[in-house]
Amino acid sequence: MHIRGLLGLQSRLALWEIRLVMTNALIHAPLRWLALLLGLFLALQVGAYDDIPHSASAIRDAYFLGTRHGGLTTEILASYAHWIPELKEGTCTSQARLETPFLQVAEYAGKAVNYSSQDAVKEFYGKQMVFRVYLDVCYKPDAPLNAIKIKVFQNKKEIVPLSTESNPYVPRVDEFATLPANGEQVRLEFKSNQIDSSTLHFRIDTPDEQHAEVDFDLQTLR
Repeated sequence: MHIRGLLGLQSRLALWEIRLVMTNALIHAPLRWLALLLGLFLALQVGAYDDIPHSASAIRDAYFLGTRHGGLTTEILASYAHWIPELKEGTCTSQARLETPFLQVAEYAGKAVNYSSQDAVKEFYGKQMVFRVYLDVCYKPDAPLNAIKIKVFQNKKEIVPLSTESNPYVPRVDEFATLPANGEQVRLEFKSNQIDSSTLHFRIDTPDEQHAEVDFDLQTLR
């Protein structure tokens, strides 16, 4: 009897342990599923400037912005550009401009003839887009090409552009007149999914040791 009682007690203890394990599993299962879903969401999250290829609604928004009366006004475009007052040469002040996929679709739709929102969705949905940056850097006459060092950061991590192109920067006075070249015009292209909605930070260094930094708050732009 003593042995049978001891075995019965051990069986009850084992059963209790099994029930405890199962209870803990049930309690923590939702948390595990939540963690799994969160991980999948973060892994598959679409960047703020990668919505055009994945969203017909975003494409239509860009289409109607570009085709409305007045199109892309100077006020709209001004929000995509920042002056860089630290880098000047004479009356010329440097500037950085962004060209997001949303802006590209809006501009294209505004110029296209007999072009509908359905046409825009058909043309851009699922298409890999680029995020372009133009930097007009004026700092000295007859500046050499490919001499300016530009680094781009988000979340304290450097983002390497897909391509870089440099040309002499020739400041325009008006529609018919220009000034002598006095810097570089640099075009950077990134895959749109390289860019998210956090602050986009630029560090610019010229060969004559001038330095400037500029930030864009991408949460306010599409």
